[in-house]
Amino acid sequence: MRPFLLLFAWLMATAYAAPAFFDNIYDYSGELAEFYSKVSEYIDDAKDVFTARTTCDPSKIALPAFASGLPSPGNQKPIYVAVGRGTQNYSCATSTADSKPVAIGAVASLYNATCIAANYPDMLDILPNIAYKLQLPTDSWTTLPYANLNLLGHHFFQNSIPIFNLDTTAQRQYGIAFTKKKAELAAPSSAVQGANGAVAWLYLTTTNGTVGDYESVYRVDTAGGSPPKTCENQQSVITVQYAANYYFFGK
Repeated sequence: MRPFLLLFAWLMATAYAAPAFFDNIYDYSGELAEFYSKVSEYIDDAKDVFTARTTCDPSKIALPAFASGLPSPGNQKPIYVAVGRGTQNYSCATSTADSKPVAIGAVASLYNATCIAANYPDMLDILPNIAYKLQLPTDSWTTLPYANLNLLGHHFFQNSIPIFNLDTTAQRQYGIAFTKKKAELAAPSSAVQGANGAVAWLYLTTTNGTVGDYESVYRVDTAGGSPPKTCENQQSVITVQYAANYYFFGK
């Protein structure tokens, strides 16, 4: 029940504060207006929502429709959904227009949005767009500001392997997914582009070393993250901010 009380408190606080609530961090755009419209709908219907939907059932979670362009999870079951906020990282051999940025991985904090995915899927796809406009998380962030989403884990690369470490504390040991990219899909034109475009949606499968029942991970609802077209006037390492939703499927 607690996640829904927290979410309800957050919805109430942010709805009545908009647009001033985000004055210093977010231009009041169409996408934010859409978000607050949904917030208002849930507040108006709060009695029914919070009496009828007091459980967090991952079996109700479904990938966004646009993800049909990626391989299906088949009989795999949804386990967690997280909002990721961090940077996509690239290297440049030289700082000239002849050199192209090469992807060298990503670093992101993952915040548990499983209950929102199960009960409010129409709000979930907006969260990366909002998270993208927030400042980068620090190691001290145990929740995503304004959303009261608990830290679920960390995403990083080791020897070119995408890793999702969901063991954050002694009490929260949710496993580690070692993955390999199997397919990608260009982000839709409606995605928040950032300076250089939104990174692709991905389908990754787990590999040796994985701890837990994880079999696949989807990166969807991306915002930002793409590098400049060339390395002209760039540093040897480029970090580009991004946000995305990550769906974890397994046995």
